[in-house]
Amino acid sequence: MPEQTSDDHATPLDVGMTCAALYSRVFSRLVTRHYNNSLADTGLRVTQFSVLNAIKLSPPNSINELAELLGMERTSLQRTVEKLIAKGLLQSQPSGHKRSLGLSLTQQGEEIYRQALIQWEGAHDEFTHLVGAENWEEARRKLQRFSAKLQSTL
Repeated sequence: MPEQTSDDHATPLDVGMTCAALYSRVFSRLVTRHYNNSLADTGLRVTQFSVLNAIKLSPPNSINELAELLGMERTSLQRTVEKLIAKGLLQSQPSGHKRSLGLSLTQQGEEIYRQALIQWEGAHDEFTHLVGAENWEEARRKLQRFSAKLQSTL
């Protein structure tokens, strides 16, 4: 049982040893740095690559739809999308769904995406080698389940 303070609250050590937010953010930052290092030559960060990949996978009808798919705050995603549009990698056009704008990769975006995909594959292979492919697959499935449970509370 964790040591409690005199007020019957968790101690700083308890927080440091058990906080899901802390451990998930530390891991997330390290993974992000790993992928960003591999993508550096393309001029993309892994967040930008993930946005391009999601659009290629299933072109969204709106920023809100894309934000939901990526589990991002709409305002953060909007800033990322605006940067990608400014770089000439994305374009927006009417989606035909009310007043929503759809997003698609430009020709330059397609070219950068192809280059980044090669770099991503190398980073992903290295990552799965470091942590073990089976370990990662199990962790990925668990993270998806945990994410769905948390999403249902928000």
